Amino acid sequence: MKSNRFLKFFKNPPALFLCAVWFFTLCFIAGAISVIALGYSGWPSYILFALAAIGLFYSIYAAVRFLPSVKRKIILRARAHPFWDNMLGNYGFRTLAFFILSFIINMAFALFNGVLGIVASSVWYGIFAVYYIALSALRGGILFAYYKAKKRAQSEDALAVCKIKIYRLCGIALLVLELALAAAVSVMVVGDNPVKYSQIMAIAAAAYTFYKVILAIVNAAKVRRMHDFVLQSLRNINLTDAAVSLLALQVTLVAVFSEGDVSFSTAMNASMGFAVCAVTIGLGILMIVRACLQLKKLNEGNINVR
Repeated sequence: MKSNRFLKFFKNPPALFLCAVWFFTLCFIAGAISVIALGYSGWPSYILFALAAIGLFYSIYAAVRFLPSVKRKIILRARAHPFWDNMLGNYGFRTLAFFILSFIINMAFALFNGVLGIVASSVWYGIFAVYYIALSALRGGILFAYYKAKKRAQSEDALAVCKIKIYRLCGIALLVLELALAAAVSVMVVGDNPVKYSQIMAIAAAAYTFYKVILAIVNAAKVRRMHDFVLQSLRNINLTDAAVSLLALQVTLVAVFSEGDVSFSTAMNASMGFAVCAVTIGLGILMIVRACLQLKKLNEGNINVR
Protein backbone atom coordinates (compact mmCIF):
# COMPACT_ATOMS: atom_id res chain seq x y z
CA MET A 1 0.00 0.00 0.00
CA LYS A 2 2.77 2.40 0.98
CA SER A 3 4.67 1.70 -2.22
CA ASN A 4 1.50 2.35 -4.27
CA ARG A 5 0.97 5.63 -2.45
CA PHE A 6 4.60 6.54 -3.07
CA LEU A 7 4.31 5.84 -6.80
CA LYS A 8 0.98 7.65 -7.03
CA PHE A 9 2.50 10.73 -5.37
CA PHE A 10 5.37 10.91 -7.88
CA LYS A 11 3.05 10.12 -10.78
CA ASN A 12 0.72 13.01 -9.93
CA PRO A 13 2.76 15.37 -7.72
CA PRO A 14 1.34 18.61 -6.26
CA ALA A 15 2.35 21.89 -7.90
CA LEU A 16 4.44 23.04 -4.90
CA PHE A 17 6.48 19.82 -4.99
CA LEU A 18 7.09 20.22 -8.74
CA CYS A 19 8.33 23.78 -8.27
CA ALA A 20 10.74 22.54 -5.58
CA VAL A 21 11.97 19.73 -7.87
CA TRP A 22 12.61 22.14 -10.75
CA PHE A 23 14.42 24.58 -8.46
CA PHE A 24 16.72 21.95 -6.95
CA THR A 25 17.32 20.38 -10.39
CA LEU A 26 18.59 23.73 -11.67
CA CYS A 27 20.84 23.96 -8.59
CA PHE A 28 22.21 20.44 -9.16
CA ILE A 29 22.87 21.15 -12.86
CA ALA A 30 24.61 24.44 -12.01
CA GLY A 31 26.69 22.60 -9.41
CA ALA A 32 27.63 19.87 -11.92
CA ILE A 33 28.73 22.46 -14.46
CA SER A 34 30.80 24.23 -11.79
CA VAL A 35 32.46 20.95 -10.77
CA ILE A 36 33.40 20.22 -14.40
CA ALA A 37 34.71 23.77 -14.91
CA LEU A 38 36.84 23.56 -11.75
CA GLY A 39 38.17 20.10 -12.64
CA TYR A 40 37.11 18.52 -9.32
CA SER A 41 36.79 14.70 -9.50
CA GLY A 42 36.13 13.59 -5.90
CA TRP A 43 33.33 11.20 -4.93
CA PRO A 44 30.86 14.03 -4.03
CA SER A 45 30.94 15.10 -7.68
CA TYR A 46 29.44 11.72 -8.73
CA ILE A 47 26.59 12.17 -6.24
CA LEU A 48 25.98 15.64 -7.69
CA PHE A 49 25.96 14.25 -11.25
CA ALA A 50 23.50 11.52 -10.22
CA LEU A 51 21.15 14.00 -8.52
CA ALA A 52 21.30 16.30 -11.55
CA ALA A 53 20.50 13.39 -13.92
CA ILE A 54 17.61 12.11 -11.76
CA GLY A 55 16.19 15.61 -11.32
CA LEU A 56 16.47 16.33 -15.05
CA PHE A 57 14.77 13.05 -15.97
CA TYR A 58 11.89 13.62 -13.56
CA SER A 59 11.55 17.28 -14.60
CA ILE A 60 11.20 16.26 -18.27
CA TYR A 61 8.60 13.63 -17.32
CA ALA A 62 6.60 16.19 -15.30
CA ALA A 63 6.82 18.78 -18.08
CA VAL A 64 5.59 16.33 -20.73
CA ARG A 65 2.77 15.08 -18.49
CA PHE A 66 1.48 18.38 -17.08
CA LEU A 67 2.36 21.15 -19.53
CA PRO A 68 -0.57 20.42 -21.94
CA SER A 69 -3.13 20.88 -19.14
CA VAL A 70 -1.31 23.98 -17.88
CA LYS A 71 -1.27 25.34 -21.43
CA ARG A 72 -5.04 24.81 -21.77
CA LYS A 73 -5.70 26.67 -18.52
CA ILE A 74 -3.46 29.57 -19.54
CA ILE A 75 -5.18 29.83 -22.95
CA LEU A 76 -8.65 29.83 -21.36
CA ARG A 77 -7.65 32.64 -19.01
CA ALA A 78 -5.90 34.58 -21.77
CA ARG A 79 -8.96 34.46 -24.05
CA ALA A 80 -10.94 36.36 -21.42
CA HIS A 81 -8.86 39.44 -22.30
CA PRO A 82 -9.53 40.98 -25.78
CA PHE A 83 -5.86 41.65 -26.56
CA TRP A 84 -4.69 38.10 -25.80
CA ASP A 85 -7.77 36.65 -27.49
CA ASN A 86 -6.73 38.45 -30.69
CA MET A 87 -3.12 37.34 -30.21
CA LEU A 88 -4.19 33.69 -30.00
CA GLY A 89 -6.95 33.65 -32.62
CA ASN A 90 -6.09 36.30 -35.20
CA TYR A 91 -2.91 35.62 -37.16
CA GLY A 92 -2.93 39.04 -38.81
CA PHE A 93 -3.21 40.80 -35.44
CA ARG A 94 -0.45 38.59 -34.04
CA THR A 95 1.79 39.44 -37.00
CA LEU A 96 1.30 43.17 -36.42
CA ALA A 97 1.95 42.80 -32.67
CA PHE A 98 5.19 40.94 -33.31
CA PHE A 99 6.07 43.57 -35.91
CA ILE A 100 6.14 46.18 -33.13
CA LEU A 101 8.40 43.94 -31.03
CA SER A 102 10.63 43.29 -34.05
CA PHE A 103 10.79 47.03 -34.75
CA ILE A 104 12.03 47.74 -31.20
CA ILE A 105 14.63 44.93 -31.35
CA ASN A 106 15.88 46.09 -34.77
CA MET A 107 16.24 49.68 -33.59
CA ALA A 108 18.19 48.49 -30.55
CA PHE A 109 20.44 46.37 -32.79
CA ALA A 110 20.91 49.31 -35.15
CA LEU A 111 21.92 51.48 -32.20
CA PHE A 112 24.37 48.80 -31.04
CA ASN A 113 26.00 48.64 -34.49
CA GLY A 114 26.07 52.42 -34.68
CA VAL A 115 27.88 52.73 -31.33
CA LEU A 116 30.26 49.94 -32.37
CA GLY A 117 30.99 51.72 -35.64
CA ILE A 118 31.74 55.02 -33.86
CA VAL A 119 33.90 53.47 -31.14
CA ALA A 120 35.90 51.31 -33.57
CA SER A 121 35.82 53.84 -36.46
CA SER A 122 34.31 51.07 -38.62
CA VAL A 123 32.44 52.01 -41.78
CA TRP A 124 31.14 48.43 -41.99
CA TYR A 125 29.23 48.51 -38.69
CA GLY A 126 28.00 52.01 -39.45
CA ILE A 127 26.48 50.70 -42.68
CA PHE A 128 24.83 47.85 -40.75
CA ALA A 129 23.27 50.42 -38.41
CA VAL A 130 21.86 52.44 -41.31
CA TYR A 131 20.63 49.25 -43.00
CA TYR A 132 18.65 48.06 -39.94
CA ILE A 133 17.15 51.53 -39.50
CA ALA A 134 16.09 51.44 -43.18
CA LEU A 135 14.45 48.02 -42.73
CA SER A 136 12.56 49.29 -39.68
CA ALA A 137 11.42 52.36 -41.62
CA LEU A 138 10.28 50.12 -44.49
CA ARG A 139 8.17 48.03 -42.09
CA GLY A 140 6.58 51.17 -40.72
CA GLY A 141 5.97 52.52 -44.22
CA ILE A 142 4.18 49.32 -45.25
CA LEU A 143 1.83 49.47 -42.27
CA PHE A 144 1.16 53.18 -42.81
CA ALA A 145 0.40 52.60 -46.50
CA TYR A 146 -1.90 49.69 -45.64
CA TYR A 147 -3.98 51.60 -43.11
CA LYS A 148 -4.19 54.57 -45.45
CA ALA A 149 -5.37 52.27 -48.27
CA LYS A 150 -7.87 50.58 -45.95
CA LYS A 151 -9.51 53.92 -45.17
CA ARG A 152 -9.68 55.02 -48.81
CA ALA A 153 -10.66 51.71 -50.44
CA GLN A 154 -14.35 51.57 -51.32
CA SER A 155 -14.47 47.79 -51.83
CA GLU A 156 -12.60 44.59 -51.03
CA ASP A 157 -11.38 44.40 -54.65
CA ALA A 158 -9.95 47.92 -54.44
CA LEU A 159 -8.22 47.05 -51.15
CA ALA A 160 -6.76 43.89 -52.73
CA VAL A 161 -5.28 46.02 -55.52
CA CYS A 162 -3.75 48.40 -52.97
CA LYS A 163 -2.19 45.46 -51.12
CA ILE A 164 -0.57 44.21 -54.32
CA LYS A 165 0.81 47.69 -55.05
CA ILE A 166 2.25 47.86 -51.52
CA TYR A 167 3.83 44.45 -52.13
CA ARG A 168 5.39 45.72 -55.38
CA LEU A 169 6.74 48.86 -53.69
CA CYS A 170 8.22 46.67 -50.97
CA GLY A 171 10.02 44.62 -53.63
CA ILE A 172 11.42 47.79 -55.22
CA ALA A 173 12.59 49.07 -51.82
CA LEU A 174 14.30 45.75 -51.02
CA LEU A 175 15.99 45.79 -54.40
CA VAL A 176 17.42 49.28 -53.77
CA LEU A 177 18.51 48.37 -50.23
CA GLU A 178 20.29 45.23 -51.35
CA LEU A 179 22.15 47.06 -54.12
CA ALA A 180 23.33 49.49 -51.43
CA LEU A 181 24.34 46.53 -49.25
CA ALA A 182 26.34 45.06 -52.15
CA ALA A 183 28.29 48.33 -52.27
CA ALA A 184 28.84 48.03 -48.50
CA VAL A 185 30.18 44.49 -48.90
CA SER A 186 32.61 45.82 -51.48
CA VAL A 187 33.81 48.40 -48.93
CA MET A 188 34.34 45.62 -46.38
CA VAL A 189 36.28 43.47 -48.86
CA VAL A 190 38.55 46.39 -49.79
CA GLY A 191 39.79 46.78 -46.24
CA ASP A 192 37.43 47.64 -43.35
CA ASN A 193 38.18 45.17 -40.54
CA PRO A 194 35.33 44.10 -38.22
CA VAL A 195 35.61 44.47 -34.47
CA LYS A 196 36.47 41.27 -32.60
CA TYR A 197 33.80 40.17 -30.10
CA SER A 198 34.52 37.78 -27.26
CA GLN A 199 33.81 34.10 -27.98
CA ILE A 200 30.83 34.09 -25.60
CA MET A 201 29.25 37.05 -27.42
CA ALA A 202 29.91 35.38 -30.76
CA ILE A 203 28.21 32.15 -29.65
CA ALA A 204 25.24 34.09 -28.22
CA ALA A 205 24.94 36.01 -31.51
CA ALA A 206 25.01 32.70 -33.42
CA ALA A 207 22.21 31.20 -31.30
CA TYR A 208 20.02 34.29 -31.75
CA THR A 209 20.72 34.49 -35.48
CA PHE A 210 19.77 30.85 -36.14
CA TYR A 211 16.59 31.28 -34.09
CA LYS A 212 15.81 34.39 -36.15
CA VAL A 213 16.43 32.59 -39.46
CA ILE A 214 14.28 29.55 -38.55
CA LEU A 215 11.44 31.75 -37.30
CA ALA A 216 11.54 33.91 -40.44
CA ILE A 217 11.37 30.86 -42.74
CA VAL A 218 8.51 29.22 -40.79
CA ASN A 219 6.47 32.44 -40.69
CA ALA A 220 7.08 33.15 -44.38
CA ALA A 221 5.76 29.67 -45.23
CA LYS A 222 2.64 30.25 -43.09
CA VAL A 223 1.87 33.63 -44.66
CA ARG A 224 2.42 32.28 -48.17
CA ARG A 225 -0.69 30.11 -47.78
CA MET A 226 -2.80 33.08 -46.63
CA HIS A 227 -2.51 35.09 -49.91
CA ASP A 228 -2.30 38.38 -47.98
CA PHE A 229 0.21 40.59 -49.80
CA VAL A 230 0.77 43.00 -46.89
CA LEU A 231 1.60 40.19 -44.47
CA GLN A 232 3.81 38.61 -47.13
CA SER A 233 5.65 41.92 -47.51
CA LEU A 234 6.36 42.04 -43.77
CA ARG A 235 7.50 38.41 -43.73
CA ASN A 236 9.76 38.95 -46.76
CA ILE A 237 11.38 41.86 -44.93
CA ASN A 238 11.94 39.49 -42.00
CA LEU A 239 13.58 37.02 -44.41
CA THR A 240 15.86 39.77 -45.68
CA ASP A 241 16.61 40.82 -42.12
CA ALA A 242 17.49 37.21 -41.22
CA ALA A 243 19.74 36.85 -44.29
CA VAL A 244 21.66 40.01 -43.42
CA SER A 245 21.92 38.82 -39.81
CA LEU A 246 23.58 35.67 -41.20
CA LEU A 247 26.06 37.90 -43.00
CA ALA A 248 26.73 39.87 -39.81
CA LEU A 249 27.22 36.60 -37.94
CA GLN A 250 29.61 35.36 -40.62
CA VAL A 251 31.70 38.52 -40.30
CA THR A 252 31.72 38.22 -36.50
CA LEU A 253 32.67 34.53 -36.40
CA VAL A 254 35.44 34.97 -38.94
CA ALA A 255 36.81 37.92 -36.95
CA VAL A 256 36.77 35.89 -33.72
CA PHE A 257 37.98 32.48 -34.95
CA SER A 258 40.09 33.11 -38.08
CA GLU A 259 43.28 33.75 -36.04
CA GLY A 260 44.40 36.66 -38.18
CA ASP A 261 44.24 34.92 -41.58
CA VAL A 262 43.32 37.99 -43.65
CA SER A 263 43.03 36.22 -47.03
CA PHE A 264 40.69 33.56 -45.59
CA SER A 265 38.48 36.09 -43.79
CA THR A 266 38.26 38.34 -46.85
CA ALA A 267 37.29 35.43 -49.13
CA MET A 268 34.66 34.12 -46.69
CA ASN A 269 33.11 37.53 -46.03
CA ALA A 270 33.04 38.40 -49.72
CA SER A 271 31.45 35.06 -50.70
CA MET A 272 28.79 35.21 -48.00
CA GLY A 273 28.15 38.92 -48.52
CA PHE A 274 27.55 38.71 -52.26
CA ALA A 275 25.53 35.46 -51.85
CA VAL A 276 23.18 37.17 -49.38
CA CYS A 277 22.90 40.20 -51.67
CA ALA A 278 22.15 37.99 -54.69
CA VAL A 279 19.44 36.01 -52.88
CA THR A 280 17.70 39.07 -51.46
CA ILE A 281 17.95 40.97 -54.76
CA GLY A 282 16.32 37.93 -56.36
CA LEU A 283 13.56 38.10 -53.73
CA GLY A 284 12.95 41.76 -54.53
CA ILE A 285 12.76 41.06 -58.28
CA LEU A 286 10.41 38.12 -57.65
CA MET A 287 8.10 40.35 -55.60
CA ILE A 288 8.01 43.00 -58.35
CA VAL A 289 7.30 40.45 -61.11
CA ARG A 290 4.66 38.63 -59.06
CA ALA A 291 2.89 41.89 -58.18
CA CYS A 292 2.88 43.05 -61.82
CA LEU A 293 1.39 39.71 -62.95
CA GLN A 294 -1.31 39.88 -60.26
CA LEU A 295 -2.18 43.46 -61.21
CA LYS A 296 -2.38 42.42 -64.87
CA LYS A 297 -4.82 39.63 -64.00
CA LEU A 298 -6.98 42.01 -61.97
CA ASN A 299 -6.89 44.55 -64.79
CA GLU A 300 -8.03 41.91 -67.26
CA GLY A 301 -10.89 41.19 -64.86
CA ASN A 302 -12.03 44.84 -65.19
CA ILE A 303 -10.96 45.86 -61.67
CA ASN A 304 -9.59 49.38 -61.40
CA VAL A 305 -5.88 49.05 -60.55
CA ARG A 306 -4.98 52.72 -60.65
